Amino acid sequence: MFNRTTKNDDTDINQDVSLLADTLDDLLKSYGSKTKEEVDSARGKAESLLKETRAKLNGRNRVTQAAKDAGDHVDSYVHDKPWHGVGIGTAVGIVIGALLASRR
Repeated sequence: MFNRTTKNDDTDINQDVSLLADTLDDLLKSYGSKTKEEVDSARGKAESLLKETRAKLNGRNRVTQAAKDAGDHVDSYVHDKPWHGVGIGTAVGIVIGALLASRR
């Protein structure tokens, strides 16, 4: 029911992970050929990218979990009190119909 994701979010995550992988690859290559300052700089950049990517993934997981929890609550409420659900649906339909009718 709430399993839809936008392709834009997936693309952003894929780009972030790809950028992180490229930075880590540069870091590993630089260990033998660069000075300590350059290696430390590359390590700092990789660490900050890793933190940002983790934060984005965790934020997305929290939003997804909150949506699933809300859907579960609505589902259990409607199963426990089906006529209340019908009444709420009817009320919402009347309000939307009135708003659409008033625009014309």
